Amino acid sequence: MNRFYFVGLSVAVVAFLTANGLLMFGEKSILPKSVYVSDYEQAYTGTYTIDLFKEALTAPQETVDIYVQDHEALQQWTVQEGDSVTAGSELAVLNEAETADQRAVWETQKIALEGQRNEVSSSLATLQQAKSSQSGPVSQDASNNSEITNEDGETIEFDVNVSVGVAVPQDGSYAAGIAQAEQELASIESQLAVLEAQLAQSLSNPSVISPVDGVVSKINRETEPLSIEIYSNEKIFLSYVLEDEWPLVEVADSVKIQGEGIEGIAKGTVQSVSEMPAEESRWLEAYRELEPQEQNNPLAYYEIRIAVELPVESKLPFGSNVNTAITLETAENAVALPTPWLFDYDGEVGKAHTLNINGRPKTVPVTAEFEKGAKAVLAKGPEAGTVVIHEEKLEHFVAPPKVFMPFPSHQPDFEVAKNTDWRAYVEYLLAR
Repeated sequence: MNRFYFVGLSVAVVAFLTANGLLMFGEKSILPKSVYVSDYEQAYTGTYTIDLFKEALTAPQETVDIYVQDHEALQQWTVQEGDSVTAGSELAVLNEAETADQRAVWETQKIALEGQRNEVSSSLATLQQAKSSQSGPVSQDASNNSEITNEDGETIEFDVNVSVGVAVPQDGSYAAGIAQAEQELASIESQLAVLEAQLAQSLSNPSVISPVDGVVSKINRETEPLSIEIYSNEKIFLSYVLEDEWPLVEVADSVKIQGEGIEGIAKGTVQSVSEMPAEESRWLEAYRELEPQEQNNPLAYYEIRIAVELPVESKLPFGSNVNTAITLETAENAVALPTPWLFDYDGEVGKAHTLNINGRPKTVPVTAEFEKGAKAVLAKGPEAGTVVIHEEKLEHFVAPPKVFMPFPSHQPDFEVAKNTDWRAYVEYLLAR
């Protein structure tokens, strides 16, 4: 009898204590509690960026192709590949007997360029108007392939080699588009001036002259129409993005450039991002060697052109390799928190726990601008100076408990201690 009595009493006491423990210390208990939190930090602001690192090649800002009708029209080339030329310098001497046909080609080129000048001027005016009103992105493109028929009934085709593309980023910044349009307009004006100079030459001594300062890169001496290619002295940096990288890069993105011959870090901007797959060329071949990558789609290489903000003082040869970092995302004066500290987080919005003035946790909604490494860079969330805490238990309390935390500890810096005068230690001890 006594044995069953004591067993029953023991069970009852244990059940009573367990029930009271659950009621008092359970997650749904309304009794005030304190929770130990070991992970906490004071929020601070900083500048955070996401960069895309790419190999790039030094390339000409402008490539000019000048055509000669046929072998009969040409008497001799007066330059070789690699020669430096200036605007207006002689490239080739023409046969006097064939001058009329060549002049007809120049006349047609002049008409085509004048039409393109009107297109670019219209584009530029539209962009400037849109910039002043911030009405939205504008894009315009035009090209002109021309042909003439000579006295023998033969059709001669040529490309004036001027692109009139103007691309404006979606963020409403029209500076890049306006700069590009102005650059195209200047190029057209330069070529028109040279054509007019060529047409003004004496018929007794006709020649082909260079429209730009630059370097002769290639002379086509075999197939008609004969041509000479000139690289302008102004340089840009040429690179390529893959299919998954293409949506990330936009015109006017800032770029940091480093390489042999560049002192420090040069600043630049993305001048253009092609929508068309890059054609096979020695530039693309060199890029594949410099930055080999697994690529299932062989077409999915897209050319990007990077312009330097200030001229590089060192002379870089065409084709030289540089390293670039394209800034895809930037957040200035932003707070960043470790991603595991956020809860109910879906990659864009979530919540975080901060500490209020009464020592209790407070839930704060957060919006992430982007993630960098193990941190979420916030567009909205705790302000600088706020104490942010991390403890998974806090998510389950009905009422916020009190929080106690360890004192912050700072590891002594040996260099600082070594360089501190002994009098500072004495003053510190006396002050205590």
